[in-house]
Amino acid sequence: MTIGFPAVSAATGGVLLILQMLLGFITSGARGRAGVWIGDGGVAALQRTARRHGNLAENAGLFLAGFTLLELSGRWPMLLLILCPTFLVLRLFHAVGLSRANTSNAARLVGGAGTYLAGLVLGGALVWIGVARATEIAGFAVARGALFG
Repeated sequence: MTIGFPAVSAATGGVLLILQMLLGFITSGARGRAGVWIGDGGVAALQRTARRHGNLAENAGLFLAGFTLLELSGRWPMLLLILCPTFLVLRLFHAVGLSRANTSNAARLVGGAGTYLAGLVLGGALVWIGVARATEIAGFAVARGALFG
């Protein structure tokens, strides 16, 4: 079986990397302006800025790994084409929501809740595909054993 380059996951990963660097740059600048070189110094605005950066970092890698596995499986390409841009938009919503002084807002709610939902869909798809593939492999092994003893 030939596995092609995971182009959709690569493009999604590129956007996530650029967004991560942008948020990191903004966080570093905010720390410098506040004179806080480690942590947030108890400054509320810096806490929000650091959380935007940290929250993306907490989610991006795991989702990117999941996207890549889904793409490499060759199954459900439309799901991949829906989930990748949706995840990017949800992460932007979440970052915008955390940018506001009142962090209890619709953008953060949509970004956070949507990310959970996307993660459940992606995780469920990967479990489904993994179990199906493992069953195919096991079935082949059983059939092979019956034929070739």
